[in-house]
Amino acid sequence: MRIIRLKIVIVFALHFAVMLVACKAFSQTDTQFWFVAPEVSRNGAQRFDEPIYFRISNYDQPSVVTLSMPANPAFAPVVQNIAANGSATLDVSSWLETVENKPANTVLNKGILITASNPVTVYYEVASTYCNCNPEIFALKGRNALGLDFLLPGQTHFNNAGNYTPTPYNTFDIVATLDNTVVNITPSKAIVGHAAGVAFQVVLQQGETWSGVATSQQAANHLHGTVISADKPVAVTLTDDLLHGITGCADLTGDQVIPETLAGDEYVAVQGFLTNGGERLFVLGLTNNTSLSFDGGTTTAVINRKEVYNYPIVNASTYLTSSEPVLVLQTTGFGCELGSAVIPAIGCTGSSSVTFTRTTAQQLGLIIFTRQGDEGGFTLNGSATLIPASAFSAVPGTSGGWMAARITLSLAQVPMGTTCIVNNTNGLFHMGVIIGDYGGGCSYGFFSGFSSLNLGPDQSICPGDSLRLDGGEGYANYLWNTGATSRYLWVKVPGEYWVHVTDNFCDLADTVMIDHYQVVPVDAGADASICQGQAHQFSASDGYALYEWNPGGLMTQSFVTATQGVYTVTATDNHGCLTVDSAQLVVNPLPPPNLIRHQ
Repeated sequence: MRIIRLKIVIVFALHFAVMLVACKAFSQTDTQFWFVAPEVSRNGAQRFDEPIYFRISNYDQPSVVTLSMPANPAFAPVVQNIAANGSATLDVSSWLETVENKPANTVLNKGILITASNPVTVYYEVASTYCNCNPEIFALKGRNALGLDFLLPGQTHFNNAGNYTPTPYNTFDIVATLDNTVVNITPSKAIVGHAAGVAFQVVLQQGETWSGVATSQQAANHLHGTVISADKPVAVTLTDDLLHGITGCADLTGDQVIPETLAGDEYVAVQGFLTNGGERLFVLGLTNNTSLSFDGGTTTAVINRKEVYNYPIVNASTYLTSSEPVLVLQTTGFGCELGSAVIPAIGCTGSSSVTFTRTTAQQLGLIIFTRQGDEGGFTLNGSATLIPASAFSAVPGTSGGWMAARITLSLAQVPMGTTCIVNNTNGLFHMGVIIGDYGGGCSYGFFSGFSSLNLGPDQSICPGDSLRLDGGEGYANYLWNTGATSRYLWVKVPGEYWVHVTDNFCDLADTVMIDHYQVVPVDAGADASICQGQAHQFSASDGYALYEWNPGGLMTQSFVTATQGVYTVTATDNHGCLTVDSAQLVVNPLPPPNLIRHQ
């Protein structure tokens, strides 16, 4: 049994539908996605940063999708109904100033939450069609984007181009998923408002965001190796704007990154369509003295934590193994136009179905790899001829165990606006999508599943509350330590919970600890007795975020009353836990007047 210790939270509200799907694995599908959109250089009237879209695709069940901004009460949620095997595009260009996360080094309310009644795939696209020059795809990873500990990946080969307004830089953007999230950040290089290597802290409420922006455009001063840790789950977006490939080309790159816990020690990457030497892997070390080997050879390099190894992909595909888990960012594209994406480790990951939309008339390329024997099981929108087995060749160093292909699809084969569903009936696969032209900008997104099992981080809940643990979608068998055999498990009692899942060649387990927050009881004060015509002040104990007195509904820590009765205060602490106490007020009538007779 391979034991994976994962640190990603997955908490769904009761109204989300429970769907058990046997023997399927979809591409980064989920029912909840957190995202923060980066600022992209506009460059005046050229409008590099427009239009912007959320592209949402469905599978075999219809879904009601809601886009909201929890920290921005002025933003009206957008609701979209998507039919089974359908797609939708949410054009948010008119809200560009509302959603782009700027300015830097400021707590903002820009966090975006997308929820769905059934699993969907979502990506954010900077289409940049006003100039056809600076597009990119940010593949939203659902629960796989959420974590407590991040080490920021990045490329070390290309500088940001000059002479654009605003000046393009390497940035990272953070969104909190829960209130009172404490985020500790140690930038590897100087960022706006903070020196390199000096730790600082930011406190965010649910949906609030924060942006770190490099102060130099040089690749050597980019922010790879920056440490981000939080006490509650956050999501992080990585952006490298207008990377300068070769003369005449500058392009946006970026992705939603994954936490350290999803790092792996075995990767496959497929070469795209670049001509500028930009087909590269950037391998980020998480542990000192990590050995890297490529294509089955001997050790190529040894890296330490926070170090990045820049490896050019010279073959049609390449195979990486490491002595310790690493994170990998790939740059690829068309001609001199760049895109980038975080790629998943290949152990027990992948998808049996991937969906995306061809959004422009630019060239469409797919880079695909799968296990040997599964290359003959592909269909694209039901056609078995568009991804033929003959397009695949062995990945070097895998002894023929993995097969890879690079495929281009014409407009006749896949018209613009087509929702594409790629299936493999034989097994799991990994796939990246490259949309672009030689000199006309490029988008790159990786759409396969990043993790086989995400049970969640150790966490605390309020006494009396329940938490839904998710054993992951699509496994043949589930077994919880409680004896339950379904995908989901509702827990209320503190303790250790584990799940064991099996499917195909994967046999996985994970454990999580659930505890209760320590709730300090509120004190409403002592019972009191007053005379008619007097008043009394009740005052609850200090230290709570909210108070509510009843009867009366007053939302204050103290209040004054002259009415007899029992008064109850409900206090909410910083974790959202409730505590209740009561006090009684007795109003004594005045004694009857004592008449005095005078003799």
